[in-house]
Amino acid sequence: MNAVTRNITALMKKDLMKKFVFLAGPRQVGKTTIAHSIIKSEKGVYLNYDIDEDRVEILKKNYVHNSWVCLDEFHKFKRWKQHIKGVYDKYHNNLHLLLTGSARLDIYQKSGDSLFGRYYLFHLHPLTLGEINNKECPPLLSNVHEIRDSQKGIEELLKFGGFPEPFIVQSEIEHRRWSNARRSLLIKEDLRDISQIQLLSLAEQLMIILPSKIGSIFSYNSLAEDLRISVPTVQTWLEVFQKLYITFKILPYTKSITRSIQKQPKFYLYDWSQVEDTGARFENFIASHLWKAVHVWNDLGEATLDLFYIRDRDGKEVDFVITKERKPWFLVEVKIAEASCSHSLHYFSERLNIPACQIVLQKNIYKKMGNITIVSADQWLGWLP
Repeated sequence: MNAVTRNITALMKKDLMKKFVFLAGPRQVGKTTIAHSIIKSEKGVYLNYDIDEDRVEILKKNYVHNSWVCLDEFHKFKRWKQHIKGVYDKYHNNLHLLLTGSARLDIYQKSGDSLFGRYYLFHLHPLTLGEINNKECPPLLSNVHEIRDSQKGIEELLKFGGFPEPFIVQSEIEHRRWSNARRSLLIKEDLRDISQIQLLSLAEQLMIILPSKIGSIFSYNSLAEDLRISVPTVQTWLEVFQKLYITFKILPYTKSITRSIQKQPKFYLYDWSQVEDTGARFENFIASHLWKAVHVWNDLGEATLDLFYIRDRDGKEVDFVITKERKPWFLVEVKIAEASCSHSLHYFSERLNIPACQIVLQKNIYKKMGNITIVSADQWLGWLP
């Protein structure tokens, strides 16, 4: 596999005809590659804020007289929002501007946003099974039933993760070198830049410990004891990790759930290949597919979706529930091998009156039992973007 075609590229290009487009996502996930492909196809201008000559061109606004422009890493300029607002208001009729960078591009959606109405936001996630098997199919919710089952790639994705470089190379040695280099880059540059964290060595220890915590209900107290730091410090670091797309957090769904637990989150990694335990890695793998689907369909305006898990105080738990328009839509339980249907899955499916799916890593499994389906991951995941 020599190249990776990302299935949101055409949709981004279409939206660039209407507004500016912001592309956010983890480091090394392929944002710059998409930007180059779009800008090159339109004979446009690519400028990187990290390059001295490009920075001068950007700050002087010399680029605004071009039709197609990408500004990469421009979020590092502290007043980037004001800059972009001014450019949009004066030049947007003739300027198709793509802005790429880290999670800081979408932090402002959660508060007052002076750029409201001037841009579309896209999230670029690691590669997933549906994307590598259905490159030409736009990842629209309305196209779900048109996507064929995926029959290849699951072993490679589980082993090497969904970041394009290690997935394409598929070498254990190169994957290890890439992982070490990426962690160093995140710690020494991004983490230091976005936060006031002084003890970066402890932040790195936290990053190393996190893979062993995947899939379980998270205890800030336990992690604080392991690192001999305060609980608020752990919480602060994990908030920063989320902003940098190192981790994502899933909260319990509590509405209509009798005796549900409150607030306790689960954390997952964008790079699931760092999780050593087979069961936890597979759960993270499925979580990442669902998290990406929710983001993609929300970004495209297909629906208002959210991802949760369910657990009550009696110990009944289902790994994931996706809500649509804030109502439970379907349930997902994750298992390594075929087994009888999870009692909790059956219970919550009846309780919420929604369909449920038990996804197994084992191949060639498909069983339908009323509202519940037990199916192999390589068959079911092809339905997701």
